[in-house]
Amino acid sequence: MSELLISIGLLVVIAILVIVIILLLSNLGVFFTKIAQGTTAFITAGDSLKEILPNIGGYKMSDQIDLESQHWLIPEKDRDRQIAALFHDSMRGTKKFQKWLWKKFGVKFVSWFWPQIRVHKFDIRKGGRRRIEARNEVGPDAPLRSRVVDSPEKTVVDSLLFLAPRPVYMEGVELAGDNSKINLLLLPVFRQVIPSLPVFNLKGDFFTLIDAAIEAAVVDFFAKHRVAVYKGGKDNPKAGELANDYYDSAQSETQETSPLTYAHWLKLTKAGEGSPLEKSLRHLNFSREYVAKLKRNGGATKLVNYIKSDLIHGDDAADIPVGNVAQMIPSGIVPRFGYALVSFRIVEWEPHKSTEPLALALLAKETEFHNAEGVRQKAYGERDAKLATAVGDSGRVNQVMTSFVDKRVDPNVAAEVIKTMLRTENIRDSKVTTYVEGGTSASVMVPASPPTQPTK
Repeated sequence: MSELLISIGLLVVIAILVIVIILLLSNLGVFFTKIAQGTTAFITAGDSLKEILPNIGGYKMSDQIDLESQHWLIPEKDRDRQIAALFHDSMRGTKKFQKWLWKKFGVKFVSWFWPQIRVHKFDIRKGGRRRIEARNEVGPDAPLRSRVVDSPEKTVVDSLLFLAPRPVYMEGVELAGDNSKINLLLLPVFRQVIPSLPVFNLKGDFFTLIDAAIEAAVVDFFAKHRVAVYKGGKDNPKAGELANDYYDSAQSETQETSPLTYAHWLKLTKAGEGSPLEKSLRHLNFSREYVAKLKRNGGATKLVNYIKSDLIHGDDAADIPVGNVAQMIPSGIVPRFGYALVSFRIVEWEPHKSTEPLALALLAKETEFHNAEGVRQKAYGERDAKLATAVGDSGRVNQVMTSFVDKRVDPNVAAEVIKTMLRTENIRDSKVTTYVEGGTSASVMVPASPPTQPTK
């Protein structure tokens, strides 16, 4: 019995030692690897891609391929199917143990033939990692550019982020309506779709290319976007003011189209999925032509469904605008870079130095308008109060007259009563202390001063 217990104890110790050794090896990337949550690792044999290992909840690598024979990272709600896809080519007899290691420690067996088969490392280049400093950290008067800083982390990495926020600073973006300029601090967030593309096709140098594409698209937006403004000449105080973020021909009787001006930009919707800038950029994930080709491919229905459900704004893809944007991303952001734009916001903006006089003038104009509006509203309030009082008095007099008529009071007597009532009400806020009716004049009774005491 004691020998059995000793044997069991030795087996337990050996099992623990094996697990400890596996964890140590995984930290070194030898035979095993540890993949951080929310990232994708790549296994290479020599210089060739052998396997893609995502550790992303709710996603797996697709069985289907796109037009370039690349596998996508697609949604998978079933946890068992997700794990099965990760271990589909594991050695027989080891799958249960490997799945247990994965669930418990996030560790995946790579190969016995290390270092020939190993985790791939790649360089995302200087500037590949950026972050935004809080405004209170850089100071209230610090230039907008100073809020974007490079992260101190190393640029050589062994995994690819699933979600990648990418701060972009743009200076002197011109508005077509009045040639004014603004500086923008943008925060687009990208989602990994084709993991192999940025790492192996673009060799890790993809963020600067994505930045350039986003910047070109933003410049194109400010040059081409048209808003709805109120029609009218000098007699219409709202003429030329922003009526809507988009022009609708159904409102053509009162509105017309106009390029963006600085005054329009001040009132344009800048946040949320309904903002014109985000809608314009989200359409760039895929071109209409690319989606049509993928549909005709026939064997990529899951990829097409993923595009429609998650990766384009609306039910259909749009045409990529001609010009610089079309040259950079002819088929869209995803087929070009492997990442999809999933959210976008303007963190902060400011007028460009050349536009500061216009900005100050518009601010002064708005201030004067609101001050004048306050005076007008006060006058309207006083007018409405007087009108309400007059209406109330009229109703009360009518009510009294109706009562007199119902009681058959002599009209002349009723008129005298009403006249007296109105007279007394007209002087109720005065300092009159005695009111005398009749032909004699009324006197204001002022209390006499007390007699002075004779001096002794």
